[in-house]
Amino acid sequence: MFEEPKIPECEECSQACCLKCLPKADAAIFTALSKDEMEYLMTSKRRISFKPGETIIKQNTSTTHFVCIKEGLAKVVSESDKGKNVILRLVKTHDLITAGGIISDDVRHFTVSAITNVDCCFIDSTRLQNLLAKNSNFSYELLKYNNEKNIEMLESLVGLTQKYMPGRVADTILYLKNHIYKTNPFTFNLSRQELAEMSGMTKESFIRSFKELVTSGIVRHDRSTMEVLNEEDLVKISKNG
Repeated sequence: MFEEPKIPECEECSQACCLKCLPKADAAIFTALSKDEMEYLMTSKRRISFKPGETIIKQNTSTTHFVCIKEGLAKVVSESDKGKNVILRLVKTHDLITAGGIISDDVRHFTVSAITNVDCCFIDSTRLQNLLAKNSNFSYELLKYNNEKNIEMLESLVGLTQKYMPGRVADTILYLKNHIYKTNPFTFNLSRQELAEMSGMTKESFIRSFKELVTSGIVRHDRSTMEVLNEEDLVKISKNG
């Protein structure tokens, strides 16, 4: 199952997650570590590749590892016992995934599944915990990172519970344009069902609300390409809910 990096010297390669592989903005957490600490954390890492649809992390399993995404796009899903799933956010290249529980209860609180081909590193959570206990700067950076992601998920949940369907669809489109693909138009890799789960709706309801935006000339859609034609109106729909 595990695939070893082709180049063993992580700090000199671009094949796995490490300090020198990450852009400066994404490496802030790891810059708090000394060279020896970084080596300690990365020595036991394992590089794994996932195909679209495969599960990277499973909800309610033990937090034996945290994950660094080298390349690809995946979804963070809250799974319900009744089979109604909600996509809380997407994770992309250079994101870190703990799925909750690394520090608290040793249980993953979300499922993470690949949307595209995903290349990532599994890093031992015990080594992470040891460094967090010894290095306060590293603890601070990881805490700040997790807080930012938790706020992102909280804002998503607030939108899902307090907005009407048009506002939720608008939120999903703006999130994809401004935070995930960061271009307009953009080619997306999500199915209609996944877009509906991001919006907290059934697929049928999502398609109906989305078609209204297309008919109104706010959004253009062609197969897997989407373009926001009138972002001002789309933001108004998002705010008014």
